[in-house]
Amino acid sequence: MKTKPILILTGCICAGLISCRKDNINYLPEKTMEVCISDIPFRTELFLRIPYTLKLWEYEKEGLKLQRIVVLDQATQTVLMAVDSAYPDPPALYKEPLPVIPFFTWDDISHYYISLQLPIPLAQNPPASVVHRFELLDTVTNLPVVYTGAMFSPRLTESPVAISSPVKGSNWLFTNQSNNGYHFNALFFLDGRVFSFERFAFDNMQFDDGLTTWLDGDPLVNESYFNYRDTLYAVAAGRVVRIQDGLPENSGNAHNVTFQSIDEYAGNYLILDIGGGLFVFYCHCAPYSFLVAQGDTAAEGAPLALLGNSGNSSMPHLHFQIGDRPELWGANGVPFVLKSYVKTADMGFPPVFITPTVYTHSMMEWTSVVRF
Repeated sequence: MKTKPILILTGCICAGLISCRKDNINYLPEKTMEVCISDIPFRTELFLRIPYTLKLWEYEKEGLKLQRIVVLDQATQTVLMAVDSAYPDPPALYKEPLPVIPFFTWDDISHYYISLQLPIPLAQNPPASVVHRFELLDTVTNLPVVYTGAMFSPRLTESPVAISSPVKGSNWLFTNQSNNGYHFNALFFLDGRVFSFERFAFDNMQFDDGLTTWLDGDPLVNESYFNYRDTLYAVAAGRVVRIQDGLPENSGNAHNVTFQSIDEYAGNYLILDIGGGLFVFYCHCAPYSFLVAQGDTAAEGAPLALLGNSGNSSMPHLHFQIGDRPELWGANGVPFVLKSYVKTADMGFPPVFITPTVYTHSMMEWTSVVRF
């Protein structure tokens, strides 16, 4: 979904306030440093990704500038990740003033929030406990200030839900996932809660066999795009609990649809209840393309709708996510893995083709080109 962060996690799963201790010079009184969202880790082809959100004090009001966040294995003090201005996958920092989002009134917030995915190589044992070192600069004295805190234990004994692919065919790229950027970094602050609805969402594109383009023809015409009106499938057996239909489509990449409500940002969409308190969202569908009705049951792999370009979309694609409630803007984002896919290339300029490799119970890295 090509939109600013929308939304949602019903309250933080806070790890508690961690007492700060002096690691260097210029010790200041205790500051808020905690993990307020801790999600189930998920596996990709390369990493076990541990997703979480940090809640920090408003250090900039004290003349401090954050230079680096160092993520450590608490037991061994091994550096697992160091995030600074040169980090290739930079996270977002949420602070006042928050961005203006149509149809929403933000809460005022009195802390900073940063969401991270900690990538642990698959050959490496994941840490039982993680702690953070925050390296700051006092802009008045030009001296370093270091704090250690925000300790938490990753949810290593839990597994994400495994699903089938919502699309079939070759040359698919699932974008905006398995990194610290959009959608993962999307946070909303409403009704006294921190929401992260799009946290594990992906968008998708389909390329030609040379992986050089995703369309053939006029970019303002939806039919030019290889994925337009592809069939979307049930990723698990379930019951259709909601359908929104009849909204117009954008003209290719024109992004020319206007909105009268927040629900229209998702375009035409379907919500599938797959049990266990999990609900699957298929957004931006083509109008009047639904192959099921509200209340219908669907077997895994059953066709549900056609991929479209409705809502807040800059070209035809599926915006897909799983939440813990059947509410478009009021559910917790839930991580998931795919039961099986074949990786055929890494997207780049130029793309790198590989020997087709089957992966099971995994999510792809964001540059992986796959087939189903």
